[in-house]
Amino acid sequence: MAVIKQCMEHTYNSLFPKKLNNKKSVFAINILHIIGILLLQIGIFLPPRYMKYYIIYIVILLITYIILNNRCFMTELSNYISGYNYNMLCFNLNDTKKLLLAYLLAGILFDSYPEYSLYTLLSKLVSSK
Repeated sequence: MAVIKQCMEHTYNSLFPKKLNNKKSVFAINILHIIGILLLQIGIFLPPRYMKYYIIYIVILLITYIILNNRCFMTELSNYISGYNYNMLCFNLNDTKKLLLAYLLAGILFDSYPEYSLYTLLSKLVSSK
């Protein structure tokens, strides 16, 4: 549990550091960064009609990781504007890419077979009660 707390503190302090240039711009970018991460996490539960957009989003993220040599484009943008080099992750980026690939495969599966999507299965479960 202490590791999770430490990771959360590191991430928060990296997203909203006290010492930086262009504070408002950096905070706005990092709030968009958080929204993007939330969309990535909950996107797997979207209705099947939106799954194509989720797949495109993940592919774009993976491509930017390749182009930027395993760096997140939002982190790079934030660092560029702030003038500081913050690493917002407290875990290995290879693990992040594996997670993205898992989300991509699930998104492709749910797009191809909407009857097995998490949204459809959860909707059926909720409506049956």
